[in-house]
Amino acid sequence: MLAWSASVLTGEEPDDMDGTKESLAGYRSTMRGVRPEASAHAAEETAALVSRVEKWIASGVEAEHIGRAVRFVQFRRNIAGALERAGIAACVLGAGRSGPGVRIGTMHRMKGLEFRCVAVAGVNDGTVPTKAAVTPVDVHVQQHQEDVNSELSLLFVACTRAREALQVSWHGDPSPTCVRPRGVP
Repeated sequence: MLAWSASVLTGEEPDDMDGTKESLAGYRSTMRGVRPEASAHAAEETAALVSRVEKWIASGVEAEHIGRAVRFVQFRRNIAGALERAGIAACVLGAGRSGPGVRIGTMHRMKGLEFRCVAVAGVNDGTVPTKAAVTPVDVHVQQHQEDVNSELSLLFVACTRAREALQVSWHGDPSPTCVRPRGVP
């Protein structure tokens, strides 16, 4: 998962440190999980997210050990509502409430947290990186690149919250700079 997440930042497909490439020099992880899942959803990403949570819970993962990261607050609320309608407790981080359930927060809110399983949702073209956070290249080239790097770092942080399983999903067009590091279906 670290290798996949790092490739979001570098644009390089890492080789799992087998000696043929050194593209992950300095990156270390004490955890080993399964290869991240990346999935597109034509329309109903939220239903697929609920299904993934149900599978993780059925495999023995407690709801409190599952994190859902999104870019915007409204999508966080939509996912929480869908989980609750499916009978799964949800705890929206930063909403002034706490309790049992799947932890759902913005990518910013995920910093410093750790979960057995994480789903990063809504990684769509125009959302990650969000257009509002990126200076147009024709306005200032260097600031544009710094803004893109900041957005990629935010996605990196969200993806590295997972210890055992990571799912990255989108609906519509995927983010061209974030979702598909080489070698990821």
